[in-house]
Amino acid sequence: MDVDRMQTKLATWSQDPEWRSNDLYNLLYDRDWLHHAYGSVKSNSGARTAGVDGQTIQDFEEDLGENLESLAKELKSQSFDPKPVRRTYIPKGDDEERPLGIPTIKDRIVQEALRMVLEPIWESDFSEYSFGFRPNRRTQDAIQAAYLAISPTSKMQWVIDADVKGFFDNVDHGILCETIQDRITDRKMLHLIWNFLKSGVMEDGIFRHSTLGTPQGGIVSPVLANIYLNELDQWAKQWTNLDRTKVRRRRRNGKGNWRYIRYADDFLFLTNGTKDRAERMQNRIGNFVTEELNLELSEKKTEIVHASDGFEFLGYRLEMNKDLGVDRLIPKEAKQDIKHKVKKATSGQEDISVRRKFMAISSTVRGWANYYKYATNASTTFNNLDHYVWERITKWLAQKYRTTIADVCSNKLDNHCPVEMNEATITRVSGTWDTYTESCTGKKHPYLNGSTRERESLPEEDPWLATAEHREGWYDARKEALERDNWMCQDCGKDLEGTEPQVHHIRPRNGYNNPSEADRLDNLKTLCQSCHREIESNR
Repeated sequence: MDVDRMQTKLATWSQDPEWRSNDLYNLLYDRDWLHHAYGSVKSNSGARTAGVDGQTIQDFEEDLGENLESLAKELKSQSFDPKPVRRTYIPKGDDEERPLGIPTIKDRIVQEALRMVLEPIWESDFSEYSFGFRPNRRTQDAIQAAYLAISPTSKMQWVIDADVKGFFDNVDHGILCETIQDRITDRKMLHLIWNFLKSGVMEDGIFRHSTLGTPQGGIVSPVLANIYLNELDQWAKQWTNLDRTKVRRRRRNGKGNWRYIRYADDFLFLTNGTKDRAERMQNRIGNFVTEELNLELSEKKTEIVHASDGFEFLGYRLEMNKDLGVDRLIPKEAKQDIKHKVKKATSGQEDISVRRKFMAISSTVRGWANYYKYATNASTTFNNLDHYVWERITKWLAQKYRTTIADVCSNKLDNHCPVEMNEATITRVSGTWDTYTESCTGKKHPYLNGSTRERESLPEEDPWLATAEHREGWYDARKEALERDNWMCQDCGKDLEGTEPQVHHIRPRNGYNNPSEADRLDNLKTLCQSCHREIESNR
């Protein structure tokens, strides 16, 4: 089957608002469809992590054809049964952790196959002002829409900044499945989605049922979430999708007009009317969310603010300035966060290689700056960040080599600005600020007219900072591998005596349930820096 062509057909058929289908399940067990889904799962950064069954993508690939064939048979016979997600926790700020759900590889492939069916259909229905987790849309589109709404030409000065309380954990399964039936009446497809919703969580060997919410860590969850909140998007149109005559009439009568912008469960209603009208609208929104979606607005995070006082949206701070223009600013908390990450990366652990440390810091800073490069204060902030990184990394190098910063600058560094050493460079972000010029609306259907599909990649909340290279038993294993390989690169044969040799994990550490197993001698091999860099870049 030609997957792209089939998705185009789904998108075309769904242009008719009355179109329904009761015959889509067969797509899921088509070999080409499943293989395409497998390819997408494999390319995901978390593909090497195992679910509750302990199987990694490498394990699945050891007999790829047979495993996909077996999965297709399970789906066709309706014997496929989603497993609980494996609950783990990742750091989030100081002394905090965020729960993370990890589905099995098979579940991820089937969820991706489901997404491949659902997305082309619902992209025909989704609002132009829904920006989260959709192809060819990004956070900057939503921020730009808010920026334009409070600009002098629109003057939407009263802002309802709303957030749904615990949205992803509280989606009503019954309401979601009823909503899906507006487009899909295929009982087999609905049954599979229901099973995923009810698959539960496994934590420390204890199973917990799922009574509410979308599949944790699930590939299909963002689409299901957008389908659910599309009800809110369509409800909002009675105030936002007015013709010019009605817009002018409301303005003449002092009622004001409205804009609506949503990114996942974070949304804005903006008006050029009065605060009193904004308060009444907030009550309407709260009633709709409660009565129609069985959810609640977060009292803590939902508020009415004036644009001149500013508000935060998707990590930016937007506010009208004294010249009646609009500033999009990097908030104080975001500046503190990146400095905290740099400080954490350059505190202690001097036994990390310079190359690894430079790579980790550069990746973290570059990702952060790429997100905030459209801010009004990006130029000044980026300059300050570069100075801070320079101070921290030179101090770390001085500690690593038990010398002074002056000696590091005079005798160790190959270059001062940007900092270069041992063929590694610290990325400078000064001068990388930009102006956002893309249109946030009027985007084409991503599955029609030969459109390409791009998906946004956001900076990691908890990036690798090269602070944990030290592991119990690692140095013994590393030494043993170097001696076994006679301190010689196993790919190019280069003699590595007197250099900084790399001991490479053939199967990555995150591909094991117990990461310490990755340090087995048969999983290690000695490489020179050049060969190691080439292998890592292709992973």
